[in-house]
Amino acid sequence: MTSSARTNQGTGTGRNRTRPAGLLIAACALIALSACSSNSTPDNDAKATISPSASPTVSKSVNPTEATEAEAVKAYSGYWREMERAYAAADVDASKLKDYASGVALVKAQVETEAMKKKGSTLSGGVTVTNPTVTQLDDSKKLLKAKLSSCLDVTKWVSLDKEGKPVALPSTRVTKYVATATMERWTDGWRVLTAQPHADQPC
Repeated sequence: MTSSARTNQGTGTGRNRTRPAGLLIAACALIALSACSSNSTPDNDAKATISPSASPTVSKSVNPTEATEAEAVKAYSGYWREMERAYAAADVDASKLKDYASGVALVKAQVETEAMKKKGSTLSGGVTVTNPTVTQLDDSKKLLKAKLSSCLDVTKWVSLDKEGKPVALPSTRVTKYVATATMERWTDGWRVLTAQPHADQPC
């Protein structure tokens, strides 16, 4: 076989090998293009999803009545927290009760703590207020008024004598009962005007 024949034969073989390789490259290019095309859609969708301009802003309006009731309930809880401090020291001035109570409620606390101080007794522990609920709002007057109802648990509120020893109490006493209150909203917050326990209404 001449060198020319070898050359032609080699060239022919090279062409045969190049053709499948070229087809393979073209097929891969089409697959890659298809993959890029399919991948671009989720990317665009993802960008649209997280785009602030595409996502609608949902604003929840606050109900004025619910906000007012929530403020009254918060003040009512604060009233009982300061009552615990006043009775633990047998002194209203040892607490911030005046920031939460006025009128009959404040006077009653002052009279009772003064009597306790004379006897040397105090109240240890505290009360648990559950389900405080505004039952009525009255805006017919200059100052907004509210009535509340709650369940008061005084199980852990223990009376101590002047020596700091627990005072024995009747085993039949009611420790969980309904308590109601009337409140008034001042410029600097709500005040408890009356606080009435209802031992005949267990809860």
